[in-house]
Amino acid sequence: MRLLRTTLPALSLLFALAAPVSASYFAQGSRYFVFKKYDKAREMFLKAVEQSNDGNAYYFLGEIEKNEANFDKALEYYQSAVKGRIQGKYLKLAYWNIIILAERISDYDAMVKGCRELYERLGDGGAKSKVESLINKLLWTDNEKAKAKYKNGIKLKNAGSTEEALAEFRAALSEDYGFLAPKFEIGLLELKNENDTAALGYFNEIAAKIPFYGEVHLLLGDIHFRRSNYRESRHHLEKALELGFLDKSTRAMAHLKNASSGYNMRDYSRAREDAARALSLNPGSLETLLLLSAIYIKENNYDGALSTLKKAGAVDPGNEEIVFQIGSIHYKKNEPAYITQFERLYGLTRSQKDELPSKYQKAFALLAKAYYEKHEYSKAEKILAELPDTMKDNESKILLAKSLYHQGKLETALEHFEKLYLRDDDDRLLLARLYARTGRSLRAKELLLRFYSSESYWKKIKSDPYLMKTAAEIEADKKREAESRTPDKPVHSEPKN
Repeated sequence: MRLLRTTLPALSLLFALAAPVSASYFAQGSRYFVFKKYDKAREMFLKAVEQSNDGNAYYFLGEIEKNEANFDKALEYYQSAVKGRIQGKYLKLAYWNIIILAERISDYDAMVKGCRELYERLGDGGAKSKVESLINKLLWTDNEKAKAKYKNGIKLKNAGSTEEALAEFRAALSEDYGFLAPKFEIGLLELKNENDTAALGYFNEIAAKIPFYGEVHLLLGDIHFRRSNYRESRHHLEKALELGFLDKSTRAMAHLKNASSGYNMRDYSRAREDAARALSLNPGSLETLLLLSAIYIKENNYDGALSTLKKAGAVDPGNEEIVFQIGSIHYKKNEPAYITQFERLYGLTRSQKDELPSKYQKAFALLAKAYYEKHEYSKAEKILAELPDTMKDNESKILLAKSLYHQGKLETALEHFEKLYLRDDDDRLLLARLYARTGRSLRAKELLLRFYSSESYWKKIKSDPYLMKTAAEIEADKKREAESRTPDKPVHSEPKN
């Protein structure tokens, strides 16, 4: 196998391209390299890479090790070279040396990864063809009968005769069970028929025998993701990203699924990294932006979540979920901006739906409470009245009753109050006031008796214009009770003589 070598004229150009800090070391190493004084050349190039991440120096270190048949070490240096600052021509040569050396030592993952990177960075179609040829070779068989049945199966599949094609692929396996190409086709057909378990069996076997087959890892990752097997999904999708010749949109989707898997596994750091990679490939992905914001929220990074949600809002301005999340974060940060967002959410849902969605019940309850605290009782009533009873908790029901009271809708307020369990003394006092104002003085009196022993509440009740009369009656009753319990003084008669 012919290894790629550097021509001498190119070295003079590289002298001029070396970084200033390491230029002298690189120039000295290059001179030693020309005269095949590899020990001294190695020493100078190593000093050059210590000074900077000089891909050119790493490249020539790889050349030295390759010339001395230290192929493992040469491979490491070439791999470092493609990560550093390197001239374009030598970038391609470094990649092809990686590919050839990795294949020489049977490190097919490294070989395929090198081919993929070369194809993506420089558009070298030969690198892609090399991998495809190797995979096709491993999928194939020498058994002529098996090949004939497989080819017939492909014709039937293309003609839309799925069941007949499946039978031919299975017939091919009966001739040569190690023939992987029909197993791949059967796996695809089982996948189309939503038989994930059978498809997994075929694809797992292919991945075990061709572990660098990126597209099969992609299929396995997708199946495991659908089945919520997040650890297995991430493993296979990472392999697909490392080894597969995937287009930009497919790579973005693989990163997104990995981010989702990380989120579900509570590995938020890795999930955030995958989401960022997905966004670098597809910046306008609403699904990715929403996932990233959810990750930030789990990490208590509310500023990061808000920033991400605003980007999502620019993509889809009328998205209710985005408005809800922005409002929720402002509420968690104790910022009044949540009111504006929940108002907007209320407007969006009312314009699009007949009923308010149950998932936003808490948001609307908080909005109603904000209106109540600002004495905007009619707005609070409107929102709370529109919530079905099944969506209203006890606090919301009390708030509705109080909003009605403050608007003077006393009888309606009373109807609501009498259905509620009141835990708070202030609410009980308000109900007593409501009884008094609607002429139910006996009911008011029953409630106020609970407060007689509380000096602070009783003082408040005695000064309340609606309750002071009843309070006076209670005090009079208490005084009479006290007097009736006081025994009469004994009458002393004069002693008789």
